[in-house]
Amino acid sequence: MKKHFVAALLWVLVLSFGSSVGAMEPTEQPPFNKTEMDKFLTDYPEFTEWLTKQNAHVDTKRNPWIMAGMRFDKAFTARLKEKQWDPDRFFYLLNHINTGLLLTASEKLQSEAQARMAQEQQANNAQMQKNQQQMQQEMADANQRARDQLAARQEQIRLNPNIPPFEKQRMLAQMNRNASTFTAPNPQEAAQQRQSQQANWFNTQEQYIRSNPNMHPMQRQQALAQLQQARLSQQQAAKPAPFPSQEEMRNETITQYNKWFDNQKRAVETNPRIPPAQKKQMLEQLQTSAKQFKESMEPKPAPSIIPPEEKALVEANQKRLMELLFIKP
Repeated sequence: MKKHFVAALLWVLVLSFGSSVGAMEPTEQPPFNKTEMDKFLTDYPEFTEWLTKQNAHVDTKRNPWIMAGMRFDKAFTARLKEKQWDPDRFFYLLNHINTGLLLTASEKLQSEAQARMAQEQQANNAQMQKNQQQMQQEMADANQRARDQLAARQEQIRLNPNIPPFEKQRMLAQMNRNASTFTAPNPQEAAQQRQSQQANWFNTQEQYIRSNPNMHPMQRQQALAQLQQARLSQQQAAKPAPFPSQEEMRNETITQYNKWFDNQKRAVETNPRIPPAQKKQMLEQLQTSAKQFKESMEPKPAPSIIPPEEKALVEANQKRLMELLFIKP
């Protein structure tokens, strides 16, 4: 739970810090490269030392947000220029490096959380399967005990010389009929039994329809079609429906919209009471709506908070950057 909270908190920080990057950068900046990253790694410790001397009561070395707040400090920007840094460029790197570190940490925690959830789900599924197997075994054992007891009682009746043969036959038949009341089938057997009963019912109905001499041929054909549809629906309902994927839900939404659009278009085109000018306007509005819907359903890649080449450089230098910006010695 704690790691889930940390992941969520990091992601909030990424979004909030990332949204402030553009606001803090007065001009558009190209992505930084490896040369600039190497220079940043070399010069950053000297800048933190300088800031610490100016603010001895603040641990500037381990708080990059304090460094970010020095953008408009004239003495600090002069120090940057002495080291051949354009101040805007330096703070661009600082902002994007901070964002990249938070983004990388958040992705790592999210990946670990997803892996744990997958393991927990796998363990839960295995436990459920084990419990189901145990329950089925217990039911099978109970059924077997009931059958053994029934066989023992029937054997006692068969061997009892004081019971007339006709009465023995009646008692044994009655015991066999009552056996189903205290010997429950296991779930698989019960499902197979229900399917068999349903199949027999459909077959009986089909045979009755086909052999009924009083039914008109057209009526017979219609009844057989309805019966076949009911049979297919029953078979489909017996199958476990998998949870649809995002792509399947998207395709279903598009299909339903296309049906609605075709119906609306047909209704407008075939309505004789709509004046031609109004009909043209309504059809154009429908076309505009269809275009907007199509654009909204197009899969769009998630927007990148920082350029991918910058993120790659941050990941490649993550350990050193964490030592410089966050981790205390």
